[in-house]
Amino acid sequence: MKQTQFLSLLLCGALISGLAAGCQKTPEKPIVREKGALSTENYKEADPAPESKSNALSQRLQVPEKYEASRTGNDGSYQLNCNADVYVPDVDKIAIYKVGQKPFDQEWINTVTNAFFGDAPIYDGDAYFQTTKAEAQERLNQLKAWQAEGNLDPFGLIASARENGMENPEEAFSLAQSIASWEEVYNSAPETIEKTVITPAFGAQQQYADRGDGYFSGAVELDDAVYSYRLRETLSAPMDIRICRIENGDSSMIANWTPSMYDSGDAPANPSAPSREKAEEMAGITPEQAVEIADGYMETLGLGNFSAKTADLSLKTQQSEDSLIPTTEISFPDAGYMVSYTRDVDGFPVTDEMDMGGGLESMESTVEPWCYERIEFYVNKDGLQRADIFNLYELEEEQVSNVEILSFPEIADIFEEMASIHFSDYTAPDSIKVNVSKATLGYMRIYDPGADSRHGLLVPVWDFFGVQDVHYVYDGEANDHTIGYPRMSILTINAADGTVIDRGLGY
Repeated sequence: MKQTQFLSLLLCGALISGLAAGCQKTPEKPIVREKGALSTENYKEADPAPESKSNALSQRLQVPEKYEASRTGNDGSYQLNCNADVYVPDVDKIAIYKVGQKPFDQEWINTVTNAFFGDAPIYDGDAYFQTTKAEAQERLNQLKAWQAEGNLDPFGLIASARENGMENPEEAFSLAQSIASWEEVYNSAPETIEKTVITPAFGAQQQYADRGDGYFSGAVELDDAVYSYRLRETLSAPMDIRICRIENGDSSMIANWTPSMYDSGDAPANPSAPSREKAEEMAGITPEQAVEIADGYMETLGLGNFSAKTADLSLKTQQSEDSLIPTTEISFPDAGYMVSYTRDVDGFPVTDEMDMGGGLESMESTVEPWCYERIEFYVNKDGLQRADIFNLYELEEEQVSNVEILSFPEIADIFEEMASIHFSDYTAPDSIKVNVSKATLGYMRIYDPGADSRHGLLVPVWDFFGVQDVHYVYDGEANDHTIGYPRMSILTINAADGTVIDRGLGY
């Protein structure tokens, strides 16, 4: 517990130091852009593209096959090691486009509904996913049996709280309160599942009529499975579509799908998780088959301008079969592949990066945030397990047809300088080693939320991927921790003008 608390402070320190980097001595190049500088005046037309030939852009930008570099801080506590593969799309030129939000209208809702469920009936989700009296009674019988036995801590939550030094560990769980909660559920529960057919639409369910944003909850019985179908629009996420397969139709089972735990080899990051070999066996299909399944949905959705960028082995995690009982116990009942899609514009892709965006500069900020476009599928031998469709863009007019961008050596100099400023400011760890394994050129949507939070620009950026190995001493004990995921960018640099972009903020 103490180490976990320290790591939370460490990560907070990373954010703080990132903000502090803006207070450092300003480098000769304007590599930190001020907010509000989203004008296309920052993007210049390049000379006419030469006659088309393979890898023309790579050659023009002087991109090496391998990016190798190293730096060490004055006191040795900071190290940067770059041994990175460099990826550049095979195009002749890159354009700048204005983008807006794709309308989350009834036409699109109908398209999504048909793509995933065809003509299967859609039921009111709130009514369908209620706990029945029989299910509530079964849970009550178990809880009361423990009570009769004198077992007041059947889930070990009080013992765990005591072990971790909680001042009043008995407050971690109350069997009596759990029984009382389930008795309330029983009293209001229907005898059987209520199947009320409904048309997916915002405003279709009266209980959500007073919400300030759109919301719909549905349930679908399809291929011997039950799916939860949720539509939602909020200020920061104007399009939020999530489809989840529900085990046994029981929505009280808290389950999720994780990013890959097998980034550095066959052994998972969580020691209680199955091995890679076992997870692949559980998934029951290959990554190529997973992409084929997901491609079928994308084609039906009419999103042929997207392509799969990632197919990672992923695990389904489950915490508890009882949503009224908090627990930290995690099991891994299933495995599959997470297939991630980004759009391609004129052969130039949006970079596949996991940050959702929509961040604010401070808690006092009054701007309207806008999260990034994202499409992800989780599939295995049983078919679709989950689908997420977030905040699709609408491509608008071209702003610059062939933008002038910096050479890779210039970008590398900026990256090394800014990485040194950012990571050498860490004060919590005794040392940090930044290991860069990949550099990618691709599109990113940037915007100015203070001026217009519903339009932005697709601009070319360089992303540097890798991990940070942190060594620290806590309570006299030396610890090592690795931060980072394959789809988590260490630093993002605007390829046109060399400014650093904060992916969490979107500019």
